[in-house]
Amino acid sequence: MKRALFIIALLALVACTPRYTKTVPEHPPLFGTWWRAVDLDGQNLSFLAGQKMDIFVTLSRQGRLKGSGGCNHIDATFTRSGQQNIRFGPIAVTRMSCTSAIMSRERAFVAALRNTATYSQDGRELKFSDRVGSTVLKFMAVRRP
Repeated sequence: MKRALFIIALLALVACTPRYTKTVPEHPPLFGTWWRAVDLDGQNLSFLAGQKMDIFVTLSRQGRLKGSGGCNHIDATFTRSGQQNIRFGPIAVTRMSCTSAIMSRERAFVAALRNTATYSQDGRELKFSDRVGSTVLKFMAVRRP
């Protein structure tokens, strides 16, 4: 029994190890980078039991956002204006079902994207803020798994 618990704990540790920090440039480009969400409205976004994938976004020069809310795939358009203004168009989300905790967090993630008005990038960190300047999402540039 102890051995089985040890193996389960070891597998969980390996699954949560930050495998993402290798080979990511110190100042990655905004476009084409895999941005893993690490904070949502001040709450750490650790991996939840039953979560199917990371919460992440990638942005393209063509004005497309692709990503995941942890359970479902997300697709949207966006426009940038000025130095750091960004607005997301309609956000499409697939309809897979996960636990209520994961689905609730995914809805909050999509709502934060909808409320985003500006962005800022500092090295490997990307922040999305609302109209009053409050940070709604923080991302870390990671190596695509």
